[in-house]
Amino acid sequence: MKNYILSALFAALITIGTYIKIPTPLLPLTLQTLFVVLSGLVLGHKFGPASVLVYIGAGLAGLPVFTGSVFNPTFGYIIGFVFGSFIAGYIAESFKPCLITWTLGALAGMAVIYAVGIPYYYIVYKYYLGNELGAKALLLYFVLMPLPGDCVKSLAAGLIAQRLSKIFPDEFTWNR
Repeated sequence: MKNYILSALFAALITIGTYIKIPTPLLPLTLQTLFVVLSGLVLGHKFGPASVLVYIGAGLAGLPVFTGSVFNPTFGYIIGFVFGSFIAGYIAESFKPCLITWTLGALAGMAVIYAVGIPYYYIVYKYYLGNELGAKALLLYFVLMPLPGDCVKSLAAGLIAQRLSKIFPDEFTWNR
């Protein structure tokens, strides 16, 4: 029962993270992806993605947890959240629990989010919406500009996971 409650809690944190915007010189950062990879680090490869699926289900049901629909070019990133959480959780479970493992797990989760989100964005933007987007623009706006912030968020997720593991060791569901 505890795992389901924690999954719901992370679904709420992902939703809240959507609305927290941190201004930066390149583009505003949200904490959404931080909570996505953190869900995997804390809840593992099963319940981390479950929390993301609850978040997606709430959004598709019409709750204001994310904007747009499956035909929005950015929806691919939301799909990528499931796989990003899974990879972060899998790495956290598979290697020695430490800051390096958790940070690398978060980075890998972010990379998977990019790997799903960028092609989806391109396909919907070009073929569904009928707009052009070159490879340079795709690389600049969807990789190079968000990359520094996502690296910082990955380190933050690793630090938070490390701290939480000391305060609440039993809450790391995969560590039992």
